[in-house]
Amino acid sequence: MSNAVLKEEISPPKGRPRSEKSKNAILKATNSLLLHKSVQELSIEAIAKKAKVGKTTIYRWWPNKTAVVMDALINQPGMQTPLPTPRNNTEAVIMQLEKLIRLLQSKNGEVIAQLFSEAQTNPESHKIFENSFLSPLIDAIAFSIDRGKAEGEFGNTFDTKTIVDILCGPIFFRLMAHRPDFDDAFQESYPRKAVSLIRAN
Repeated sequence: MSNAVLKEEISPPKGRPRSEKSKNAILKATNSLLLHKSVQELSIEAIAKKAKVGKTTIYRWWPNKTAVVMDALINQPGMQTPLPTPRNNTEAVIMQLEKLIRLLQSKNGEVIAQLFSEAQTNPESHKIFENSFLSPLIDAIAFSIDRGKAEGEFGNTFDTKTIVDILCGPIFFRLMAHRPDFDDAFQESYPRKAVSLIRAN
């Protein structure tokens, strides 16, 4: 899924044109507050106060707090930095898994885990979280897997969706349930070991 589609999912309805100054102030305020507050502790009221705008300004552009937080994360410097050009599909999947682990190990990883937890009880928030974060990552990995299967690098024992689950499942499990084991050693060893499981014999 492209960044354009990703942005579209959390874009406001058509109406009054956005004030880029206010928009940037809101995103900056959200990222600043997340340095000291969890997603659960954060409120639209706090963001509005920090950004010096009214709550109605925020709700005019974003449907809820999850959408504001996801947009703030996406617009952080470096979040959209492209990966180096891989030599083959195996290397592409390894680099994508490494990038995912690095992201989840960072401060943003804590925010993403909190968003994931909050999204479980709110269908609208779940849709925003899936479209803004999960789908772009999964689509990129699935694309490389499909190409690898077509070019004979990966086996065809499982369908692509199942392979994505096999590769990404342990990453999210450690993030949510075994955080102490979500360390540098895991980042260095897991991607290559995981991809070796799907290589064609």
